[in-house]
Amino acid sequence: MNDASIDDLIDGLAGDLKPVRPRRVARGSLWVAAGWLGVGAALVALFGARHDLAEGAMPPVSMLTFWLIAAAGIAAAWSALRMGLPGVGRDYGGWRWAVGALLALPFAALFVFFGGGHAAAETAHRGFDGQCLVQGVVAGLGVGAALFLWLRAGAPTSPTRAGWVIGIAAGAAGATIIALLCSSDDLVHITLWHASAVPVLGIAGRLLLPRFLRW
Repeated sequence: MNDASIDDLIDGLAGDLKPVRPRRVARGSLWVAAGWLGVGAALVALFGARHDLAEGAMPPVSMLTFWLIAAAGIAAAWSALRMGLPGVGRDYGGWRWAVGALLALPFAALFVFFGGGHAAAETAHRGFDGQCLVQGVVAGLGVGAALFLWLRAGAPTSPTRAGWVIGIAAGAAGATIIALLCSSDDLVHITLWHASAVPVLGIAGRLLLPRFLRW
């Protein structure tokens, strides 16, 4: 094959190509922020914020769990956004450390539960009808949708891992939103009915999303 034929072949292959807009994590971050803040604002407007927010701050336990769960959600969302970028050898494992730190909640809740006996059990179940958990799952769908659309366009190399991370980020976002609505400050209640949105949506993301994220 001579040089002219090679040039013709290259021209033929590249003739119909069009420039692709570069993918920026900043743009994906705006999608995630919109899903997180938009759903949060909508639910607060619909159901009303917890009463102590008007006084400027949550009690220490609620504040600590809020930021711990938020940190896990932000770390997972950041890892998911980076999965949508081209590149070889990228490290997407930072979210695991944040989720590992989140495991402090169930361990602490177990100590409180067994230490408090019947009173702790009553506090955990008081007023529970599934509302906190269901609202947490629904509240996380905004972030989940934003990350799914981002990775759907980017086609991550590991759809299974991407499904996990999307679900975890969505669950953490939902749990933080519910913390703004539910006035319970009991650690057992928060762990059971708020933070449980993280594993629920994590498992859902793992089971449902990988088939839609493949090349």
